[in-house]
Amino acid sequence: MDPTTRWISILGIAALCFGLALFVLRVPVRTILIFFAIGVPLIVLWLYADEKSKQQKRVNKISKQGCICSICKHEQAKVCVDQKCACCIMMKGSDIMGHSINPLQ
Repeated sequence: MDPTTRWISILGIAALCFGLALFVLRVPVRTILIFFAIGVPLIVLWLYADEKSKQQKRVNKISKQGCICSICKHEQAKVCVDQKCACCIMMKGSDIMGHSINPLQ
């Protein structure tokens, strides 16, 4: 996990824990809701940023491969990823899941 997403997760979890601690100490509900209103969006932002960074790492890993597809005749997988070649790119919806370097597709 990179430092940015780590700090987002730490802040979100800390805000939620502090809100729960205030609940245990019977502090007024309005004060507790403030910390929950800060903590929950931070947790959601952390999950979103973590998923995007994983997806970016996957695409970067795919882009470094070579392409030996006899249909598109690209030499680098980066070109296939950019053009979303149907012959050698594995997709799930609009997300690129992988690049096949198998010449016997």
